[in-house]
Amino acid sequence: MKKLTLVFAVVLGLRAYAPAAPLELTYWDFLGGGDGIRMKQIVEAFNQSQSDIHVTESTLTWGEPFYTKVHTGVVAGQTPDVMTYHLSHFPAGIKAKDLRPFTTEELAAAGLKASDFQASLVQRSLEISKTYGGTDQLFGVPLDMHTLVLYYNKTALGKAGLLDADGKPTGVDGLAAFTKMLTEAKEKTHLIPVSANIYSQDPASLWRMWYTFFVQQGGDFVKNGQLSFDDVNVQGIKSLQDMADWSKEGLIPKNVGYASMVALFTAGRSDFMINGNWEVPTLVDLKKSGKLPFDYGVMAFPKLYNNQETWADSHQLAIPNNDKTPPTPEKVAAALKFIAFVVKQVTWASGGHIPAYLPVQESDTFKQMVPNNEYSAQAAKDMAFEPTLPIFGVGGPTFVPISNFLVPAVNGQAPVAQSMKQFTDELEKFQKQQ
Repeated sequence: MKKLTLVFAVVLGLRAYAPAAPLELTYWDFLGGGDGIRMKQIVEAFNQSQSDIHVTESTLTWGEPFYTKVHTGVVAGQTPDVMTYHLSHFPAGIKAKDLRPFTTEELAAAGLKASDFQASLVQRSLEISKTYGGTDQLFGVPLDMHTLVLYYNKTALGKAGLLDADGKPTGVDGLAAFTKMLTEAKEKTHLIPVSANIYSQDPASLWRMWYTFFVQQGGDFVKNGQLSFDDVNVQGIKSLQDMADWSKEGLIPKNVGYASMVALFTAGRSDFMINGNWEVPTLVDLKKSGKLPFDYGVMAFPKLYNNQETWADSHQLAIPNNDKTPPTPEKVAAALKFIAFVVKQVTWASGGHIPAYLPVQESDTFKQMVPNNEYSAQAAKDMAFEPTLPIFGVGGPTFVPISNFLVPAVNGQAPVAQSMKQFTDELEKFQKQQ
């Protein structure tokens, strides 16, 4: 009997000193390709770095399917504990009450404060928070900035005499000079001057380029907080016409999808590629494996009009709103501990993105990262975020009229002015439905 009692006591003692199970966090993201690989590495590193919290990651479909799933989860009270989110979707998400704001105290407890992040990102985020959430609190913690950059084939341009003494492309100081240089490149290299994604099934790339041309002329969709087409009817039409002229002159290809755009450039069949900085890993990996048939460079998107502003967005980390089953303070604290870990990892920058967390952005490790250091400093200054209206941004309804009207205009299948009128008519309908 004494032995049994002793055994029972030992068992109770072992239970008393057994380590507690980690707090489980569910994490939803929309990250595929190289981004997805890097995020999985970061999640694994976090789980291995401590034993109090365990994060389980689920990757959902990018764009509208992701944000529909989030909203459905909010309505049902079945949400993840933490998720990725686009800054451009904040107006729609905050208005729909899909996001939970962070208090200054919650951020501070995780070792975070707004001044740790790129000021332009925080300012835009707070502007949206005040407009659609009626608060001066952040609804997301910035992870990065991603923007259009200009990739170029150094080998082809060098042989054509179109590089300067520093190995940078000549003729990038204005639209006329750039167009002239592209025409010369076409004649001398016999390659496609600019590989670009002008395709109705994937209109996001065209939007980014058109929006860049538009904002570089001082264009804006928002006047006094309202949707306005004053600029669209002038700068917007000019931007679309300039793109259509490039297409007509054979400077950009017609009806090329995203994968084909990347393939044309990486196969050495184009002089330039206009694309997001997220394709940097593709070039890095091909170069490293000896499968890239040329030397390449990357630069911030050039100043073609009145300024150098360039389309940009930001991946953020957020907590969904859940009125039916609100997260406990412990869950919120754990989610913020995970968020703080993620934003401090330079691993994410290897995907081509510009870190939003200033200590990482200003670190020697990031400053020495190639080819990021060829474009990041300038690109961080040039960011032009999406219009602050719920109809815009990733997952918004604008991609359909972009596909239906702007893509055909660039491909020479419809008149520019008529296409722009049809585009703005659709946007007006969307805005009235808000």
